[in-house]
Amino acid sequence: MERHNDNPLMKTALITGMSRGIGKSIGEALLKKGYTVIGTCRNPETVKDKLDGASYVALDLANEESIDVLAEQLKDTKIDVLVNNAGQSQMGSVEDTPLEKYRYLFEVNFFGLLKLTQKILPQMRERKEGVIINIGSLTGRFPLPYYSSYCATKFALSGFTQSLRSEMKDFNVKVVLIEPNDIATTIEPEMFGKDGTEYSPYLGKIREKVRSNMGKSESPTVISDAVVHAIESNSTKPVYVAGGNAKMLKFLQRLMPSRLAEKIIRNSYDL
Repeated sequence: MERHNDNPLMKTALITGMSRGIGKSIGEALLKKGYTVIGTCRNPETVKDKLDGASYVALDLANEESIDVLAEQLKDTKIDVLVNNAGQSQMGSVEDTPLEKYRYLFEVNFFGLLKLTQKILPQMRERKEGVIINIGSLTGRFPLPYYSSYCATKFALSGFTQSLRSEMKDFNVKVVLIEPNDIATTIEPEMFGKDGTEYSPYLGKIREKVRSNMGKSESPTVISDAVVHAIESNSTKPVYVAGGNAKMLKFLQRLMPSRLAEKIIRNSYDL
């Protein structure tokens, strides 16, 4: 892939999962800031309403070869900002969710992200500059029932991001985790569950509550604003939360016993 700009003052951002939702909002925000924006999605040719001025490239985070191909395409491109946004979701009881589905979700939400980061990180370390933004989830600190696979990937991402942040301090590479909560997106979780089982009533309650919350959720611009702040701030926090009552929940987490937090979560989903 050719360099996307010849101006040394113009910075380039690579954003995964930019076809819609949070990723698209981040891309739009960084284009307005003057960034050269490269967005990934599994099938660029099928993306509707592409952002003017952005480039779209193919990437399947569950496929290591796809990550290698992208890295080769970008080998001569200076990446100033990497936003690891792409991800998928699953919903179902632990008993009904096949083990291979857990593995697949970890490939997409964690291991694929990890490999892509490993591909981009050397150039940032060598230059001693760069920003890595990982989009996690508030479920990475407040786990929801029937979302065990998704929550597990986000807990893993939280630990990974904060460890990497400390590693990169001596190399002037900024690493930040952003945890959205109640953001309007088009992501539909893959469902695992059989009608008529003992889990069905509970799974149904969770599904309806999630759909209801999505209908009242905030715009993805809440997250793109947080991303821009994290990139531009001279002194960032390790973790930012955004959307809905995320900030209040983060504050209360420091005060609440874990049993009380569990009870509040269950009550909020009518369990």
